[in-house]
Amino acid sequence: MKHMQFVVKCSFVLALITSTAFSQETPVFGKYQFYIQDGVLMRGSKPFLVRAVYVPNLFAATTPRENVIRTLNHAAEVGATTVCFDLPELQSFGDDSSADTVKRMTELIEQVTWRQLGAICRVPAKDEWQGSGTYANVLRRAATALKDLNRVVFWLDGKNVEEYAKIFQENAPELLLAAADHAPIRVVPYHGGEDSLRHESEGIVLWYGAIPPSAVLDRTHFMVDGTEENYASLDKAMALPIESQPWEPDNSLLTDEERQSGWISLFDGKTLNGWAIVGPNPKGFQVIDGAIVRTETNGIMLRSRDRYDNFILRLEWKINPGGNSGVFLRAPRAGRVSKIGMEFQIMGDSGTPVDKDSTGAIYDVVPPLKNAAKPEGEWNDLEISLNGSHLRAVLNGEVVQDLNLDENDELRLRLRKGFIAFQDHGHPAAFRHIRIKPL
Repeated sequence: MKHMQFVVKCSFVLALITSTAFSQETPVFGKYQFYIQDGVLMRGSKPFLVRAVYVPNLFAATTPRENVIRTLNHAAEVGATTVCFDLPELQSFGDDSSADTVKRMTELIEQVTWRQLGAICRVPAKDEWQGSGTYANVLRRAATALKDLNRVVFWLDGKNVEEYAKIFQENAPELLLAAADHAPIRVVPYHGGEDSLRHESEGIVLWYGAIPPSAVLDRTHFMVDGTEENYASLDKAMALPIESQPWEPDNSLLTDEERQSGWISLFDGKTLNGWAIVGPNPKGFQVIDGAIVRTETNGIMLRSRDRYDNFILRLEWKINPGGNSGVFLRAPRAGRVSKIGMEFQIMGDSGTPVDKDSTGAIYDVVPPLKNAAKPEGEWNDLEISLNGSHLRAVLNGEVVQDLNLDENDELRLRLRKGFIAFQDHGHPAAFRHIRIKPL
């Protein structure tokens, strides 16, 4: 993944990179902590590219939890990596509700990072700066209260951002700041076009207002308002080339009965036509002896060309002892697929007791009715039916799932349309005879 490189020269930025700026020890960052390293925005140990949707009321006390979750899932569905929201209760810091505000934000950030998304919190600023007066004290209390939320980028928006940045720097040195000026991340208005992206500045630039052209999309941080029009535009911009290219399934592999009843072959037994490797390693999945095989690391997942909502999926799979893989259903473009769509778990665990991580589980939510997996190294027959809220899975002739998603508090809010994909979890796994019948 490419990122724009900028040299961060401001001395106070070094304090934001690590709380031990003058120590010779290598700083240790949390799994989801934001910081800047060598001019690159990092989260945990990996570079992070901001593709944000701005939803001001996401953190409002009046926004129902269900709406929050649907918004996060919808953002990931179209390819956003980040959500931005307002901090509306700034005046609450210093009174009895301050702790409640921090608690609610912590809960929101848990929902965000659980889906492997990023968070930007916009701190609206007053037009009039009051120096050492009331509002300065409010900012000090707010920064102190929020100082441990380093999984969030705080966007100081308004006049007098230099004073705001100083206050946050002094009271919350580990927080990464964004602002129009005087912050390591510069928020710059953007109205479209590649030429207008050229900008001489210190720090990383987060362009706000429009989606950059495809030529620079993979190295440009950007943010757009969370309107349905922008969701649709982002979905289109984040589409892989294969999604718009012609593809003709090889239905000669199907039986006459399957062809007549509307089945489609998703794998021709020879190539990966109709599939795309999402990860950086183009050899992560290969066709070997008539099967799709996870062969190398960093394939991440092999994703179908098209998205499906209601369907019957049939395939065969096999895995080694102790292996880990899965079939992703209704998968999004971004985020943690198994928490936004669903994952039918595949493990090298034949003959073992079942739990919510066993073969046949809807990963981390619903255990299978039984362990119906064949011994490792043998081919397993799988049929998964998804029709609205009804999910049914049959493994080797045994029903392992038969549930109503709407009756499960976790699954009822998951996506109802998305990609089909095979997981790279670091272990060899193979898939063949893949076909689908849209319902």
